[in-house]
Amino acid sequence: MYVCSKCGRPHSAEEFSQSRFCRNCGKFLSFEDKQALNEVSRKNKAASRINGNEDTIERTYRLIQQNLSSDTLIDSSKAVKQVEEYRQFWKPEKTDVILLAESHVYTDEKDYAIKMNRSILHRIVPNYPLHFVRFVYCLGYGENELLNRVRTDRRNVGTPQYWKIFSSCVAENENNLGFRNILKTTTQSFSRRIRNKVHVLKKMKTAGIWLLDASIVGLYGSGTKDPDTMETIIELCWRNSIADMISEANPKHVIVIGKGVGNILNSRIRRLGFPQTVISQPQARGSSEWQLENYKKYQRICARYS
Repeated sequence: MYVCSKCGRPHSAEEFSQSRFCRNCGKFLSFEDKQALNEVSRKNKAASRINGNEDTIERTYRLIQQNLSSDTLIDSSKAVKQVEEYRQFWKPEKTDVILLAESHVYTDEKDYAIKMNRSILHRIVPNYPLHFVRFVYCLGYGENELLNRVRTDRRNVGTPQYWKIFSSCVAENENNLGFRNILKTTTQSFSRRIRNKVHVLKKMKTAGIWLLDASIVGLYGSGTKDPDTMETIIELCWRNSIADMISEANPKHVIVIGKGVGNILNSRIRRLGFPQTVISQPQARGSSEWQLENYKKYQRICARYS
């Protein structure tokens, strides 16, 4: 709300965007009140960016469909757009570090039909999207208590290893990466755990750390095991959307999650002019000490660049 400095009448952002004159007394709402103008401008830019991304995502999705065999299983267009909506929700105003992973997990029609509990979720994150997708930015992924119903034919285990990455990225030092606050095994209270996860996401957004995927469609869990098919999808996404998204974000550093993605995109990222580090997938085989050292790498890189 924006309040007229003469008569005190409150004005919504929508009213302010339609007229700069107070509807009660007629005073010009100049707003030493630049805060109001900046807020309207920010919302308009965000809406424009989301609409533009939707067009790009739709075009890339159609190209993927056209270049794959008809029996290749991919998410619906609706699910892909929902993943992107979650991603844009947590996009920082200024991106310093991009985490570039392979993809979200394949989300079928039964998944997409599930919604999260609005009364619980919107008390914690107002205006958050509600459709369930198997993507770490979707708070219902791995959290059945947040869903309006639970499937019995497909488990909802989530990706705790990515929450470890997120927590590491915003940890104050590498000796305390904050895992205990966001894992079910160590924080068993659902309410506390969800709030802790949101706190991590907010810290990431403030610090300029953003998760992107090399593929807009889910490669995990889709049965797409063929390396050539996966490379085709990633290359299509890179040429038609992901390269432009990285360039527009203009990060100081790119962390590529997984050597497979690194092998495909290393040279392309280098040609864009961004420094990069490749870190093995968190679910890759290795000792607990080796895994911990990788999480510490995230902390050190993000502390340096964000």
